[in-house]
Amino acid sequence: MSVDTLAGHETRPVYFDPDLRSWVVSDYQSAREVLIGAGWSSDPMSSAAAREALAHIGIDDSPFGRSMLMIDPPDHTRLRDSVRDVFTPGYIEQLHDGVDAIAADTIDPIPADVEFDLMAEIALPLPVAVISEWLAIDVRVAQILMNEAGELVRVLDGVVAPDAALPATAPFAALLSEFLPLASERRNEPGDDLLSLIASDPALSLDEAVVNAILLAIAGHETTASLLGASMIRLLHESAGHRLIDRIDITDPAVIDELLRLDGPAQAVGRAALEPTELQGNRIEAGDRLLVMLAAANRDPDAFDDPDEFRLDRIGAPPHLALGYGRHRCLGAALARLETAIALRRIAFRKPRLVGTPGWRDTAILRAPTHVPVVFTEGARP
Repeated sequence: MSVDTLAGHETRPVYFDPDLRSWVVSDYQSAREVLIGAGWSSDPMSSAAAREALAHIGIDDSPFGRSMLMIDPPDHTRLRDSVRDVFTPGYIEQLHDGVDAIAADTIDPIPADVEFDLMAEIALPLPVAVISEWLAIDVRVAQILMNEAGELVRVLDGVVAPDAALPATAPFAALLSEFLPLASERRNEPGDDLLSLIASDPALSLDEAVVNAILLAIAGHETTASLLGASMIRLLHESAGHRLIDRIDITDPAVIDELLRLDGPAQAVGRAALEPTELQGNRIEAGDRLLVMLAAANRDPDAFDDPDEFRLDRIGAPPHLALGYGRHRCLGAALARLETAIALRRIAFRKPRLVGTPGWRDTAILRAPTHVPVVFTEGARP
């Protein structure tokens, strides 16, 4: 399944798709208006189309229905406030040395001149190790997290696409069985880790603490792994004898933003109208569902010159929407940027080459490579 499958080939910026029973929003202005507006709900159960799509795949409610991802104010504010202070750019910058040490342990041991899968050896293990260290979960639980998260994100497809492959409920149950006792223990005897911070917050119930800890664990590695894998494909792809990685300064902060704009993992987000409204001349009724196509909005030619081109000179361009916008902007944006920037620098130092055809996961909402065959042509950093 692809985003093209979801959105079809309509050229209008806002239109109703009868197969999806949803309004599809693909232009930058409308997407930003919806994401920042107060008249829209992030709760999939606010839309009959979403409720019926979930019922079609045998799920009464989304596993993340009580998470900050799919809940509205004031509960969204309460849940997000529990961890807001430790996800600020200033706080995340304090994690630089620790993340760099984990990146060194992950990347440096890979030998030169030996083909390996970048997803299996770097893109997935690195952010899993970072978030596991912060949550203070052991290697066994971290392995369960890495094994189960990829299947669990398919639930997001099931919410919007009635013909999506049936997502298993077992992955969420496996994570729940691990996180529940850990959260209960740290609620009573908190440490200085992220899970303790969430579990011991008196404003959260234990159930809310567990669900949101699982969400942060998954979001803390799935999106970064996807971005890192997709970015390396773009950077290493050879066109007319040239590669992007050879033509840019990989340490330029603008690199991450342009990679996010072009290859951001989240392709779309869902919203439901809380009241009748007009959007691009369309009458949208309360309870109608919208699919905001982030990937399309980030390539809107009215917002970005040469939208399909990688450019570091986008002076005056609006902010991309790859990490969302408004109150639901990705909480872990600063951490994802830090991990990606550190990993790209260490990988680039090893002079990588793409040595085969990458594969892609068959999902629509979260785009991710399954494998990226690479060879390092240089040894590790001294």
